[in-house]
Amino acid sequence: MSEYLRMMRVKDWIKFYPFFPLIGALLANASLVTFILIGIAFFCVIGYGFVINNYFDVEIDKKHAGKIKVNKNPLVAGTVTKRGTLTLCGLLIAIAIAISGLLDWIGLLFTFMSILFLTIYSARYTRLKERFFIDIISHGMMFGLFPFLAGFTLAGGDLALFSSTGLAIPGLFMIVGCEALITHQINDYREDLGITDTTIVRIGLKNGWFFLFVLVSLSIIDLEIVAHYFEIGALINYEAIADLPGIGMIVHAFALTYLIAYPIYMCQGELKKCRGDAKKCSQ
Repeated sequence: MSEYLRMMRVKDWIKFYPFFPLIGALLANASLVTFILIGIAFFCVIGYGFVINNYFDVEIDKKHAGKIKVNKNPLVAGTVTKRGTLTLCGLLIAIAIAISGLLDWIGLLFTFMSILFLTIYSARYTRLKERFFIDIISHGMMFGLFPFLAGFTLAGGDLALFSSTGLAIPGLFMIVGCEALITHQINDYREDLGITDTTIVRIGLKNGWFFLFVLVSLSIIDLEIVAHYFEIGALINYEAIADLPGIGMIVHAFALTYLIAYPIYMCQGELKKCRGDAKKCSQ
């Protein structure tokens, strides 16, 4: 059982991806029960995404010395079976779909879209993760855009909230979802060379750093657009919080700090290598 839980690679994402649907739920003024149900549903959705990725990446992961060392894919070590892995995938999907269907049909649609893209991202014949630039866009959609919209609508949120800014609010989560893949590809660049065909492998590490800088800049611009059209504090529907003095400024400052700190934190290992040898970042 512990090896099947390892297939979900919870430590890789628990501090990051679950916040997207949960923030959506908070914006929709979710009740405590609904908030917990959305958390459970997307724990299953995200876990499924990593399990199905491991399932289709067995041959690639056999060539990744780092992944073998930490046993990131128990299928490589043979401690789980393919049949058992597919059973786990089915169970995770069933729980997520059942909870989403119970809460809201529009939210169910966004949950389904997350699951669909997580599948075709890794699946053998579609394999979006090895298609130039599409890998980054699809990652932003399946881990950022769709989960945020799912959390918002599952909690009863009205999509008309975003009409005045277009996709500025959900678009922010899309951008950060794209950043997440770029940081991952930057960190895995040297091991990916000659093994898998990612966007950063194609454009090179130096261009990858530039691309990441552009997306971080876009995320900050997007945040300021949201702040311009909304009093950020007004987006918080919980009276006990919304009435606190300066809450909008606090949320704005926290979001801005996060957008800058996240990519630095995720790439800290590579940044240390760059400081030690600038040539490693200009390949």
